[in-house]
Amino acid sequence: MKKTLSLILLLSLGVAVSAQADRHKLRDGNRHYKKEKYDQAEVSYRRALERDSLDYRGQFNLANTLYRQKKYADAVRQTPEISDKQRAHAFHNKGNSFLKAGMENREQGMQQFQQAVNAYQEALKLDPKNNDTRYNLAYARRLLQQAQQQQQQGGGGQNNQNQDQQKQQQQQGQNQNQDQKQQNQQNQQGQSPQDQNQKDGQQRDTQKKPSKMDQRKQDAERL
Repeated sequence: MKKTLSLILLLSLGVAVSAQADRHKLRDGNRHYKKEKYDQAEVSYRRALERDSLDYRGQFNLANTLYRQKKYADAVRQTPEISDKQRAHAFHNKGNSFLKAGMENREQGMQQFQQAVNAYQEALKLDPKNNDTRYNLAYARRLLQQAQQQQQQGGGGQNNQNQDQQKQQQQQGQNQNQDQKQQNQQNQQGQSPQDQNQKDGQQRDTQKKPSKMDQRKQDAERL
């Protein structure tokens, strides 16, 4: 895997150096075009196309320059028609960009990897025999699957944490109810002796006071 990625980086570096030279010629042509120096713009665009004949930007700008010079037949021949292979190459590069972005930013990795998978799939529709695209597609799918698994594991950990918190809250509620019951029992036990003493006192008072019948008998005996 590391060897393949290194090879891609070296190839990308070589393409970048060449692309800089092409863009320099294209910028020269654009400056001449804006100044309406169409003959000089034509020269710059043709030099850019000598480096990359499939660059549709150079072809399109050259066609416009030829049109401005009233070279209509040349302009028609120069107007680019993007082939399926060129479009596939564009989607392939787009997929590479999404893939690299996802690898550098893991927080957005799943979204970036999904975009890379989509781009590679579009590239394969246009160029089914491109093994490099097929390999990159498989690699992007593997990274996407890993990102999805990590997200699920993270979500499962959060659910477990929420369940633990709920259990703790339930346990605290049970403890509070138990403490309340104990307090109520203590209060009831504390009030019972007082009530019993009051009852005992009432009984003693009743026993001390003689009834009216007893008082009359005592008075009759004294007579």
